[in-house]
Amino acid sequence: MALPPLITLLTDFGAGSGYPAQMKGVILSIRPDATVVDLSHEVPHYDVMAGALLLEACAPRFPAHAVHLAVVDPGVGTTRRGMCLVDPRGRRFVGPDNGLFTPFLGGGRAHLIAAPKDVPERPSATFQGRDVFAPVAARLAGGGDPGAIGPAIVDPVRLDWPAAELRGSELHGQCLLADPFGNVLTSIREVDLGAAAPVAVAVAGREARVVRTYGEGCPGELLALVGSSGRLEISVREGNAAQLLGFTRGAPVVARMW
Repeated sequence: MALPPLITLLTDFGAGSGYPAQMKGVILSIRPDATVVDLSHEVPHYDVMAGALLLEACAPRFPAHAVHLAVVDPGVGTTRRGMCLVDPRGRRFVGPDNGLFTPFLGGGRAHLIAAPKDVPERPSATFQGRDVFAPVAARLAGGGDPGAIGPAIVDPVRLDWPAAELRGSELHGQCLLADPFGNVLTSIREVDLGAAAPVAVAVAGREARVVRTYGEGCPGELLALVGSSGRLEISVREGNAAQLLGFTRGAPVVARMW
């Protein structure tokens, strides 16, 4: 029995812009039985890394048959390619080939969106999310073959994806993203830490106390913990760590392990 079509949307368009609604209209015109779930339309404008990190956190929580349509696309209408990606777990992603799908590229199959069905005769050069990517996602959600969309892409664009580096007794990483609460996600992952929690974490010249969850800190205290994304994050209980620290992507973070 075929599973009902399921499509997620992630963009930097803004929820109130009307652009996500236009994409949903196209999807539902092709697949009226589809369920469309908004991941976020509040990705910071043009911030491909932020979009990739949100996809990394959200996509694994969905059933494997979901199609993830994502558009954070500063290069819309240029020579940048449109892509359908099938990752090793069979998850499908549709959007620009600009690094947005970096977390899922390892071992996956990428296809160029070449001549998809249902695309208008004169698609907009400035809104390919609506006129190109949405029809492709709808067809895939209805059982379409990714391989029929276009030829293989052997060199998909990858972002510079920072990883933790062990130097003696210290794990060195970077600040990557501030969430809406001001928690700062870092490139140090739970798997990098292993079974042991760090004994100390330093960021922006300040030391954050290591805790298991936010409530273990005092109001206003700078904290370090492994968040629900599986990454080490810097937080302020009932406060905003990004504002306190003057968040800058790439700022160093050091976790002392012993």
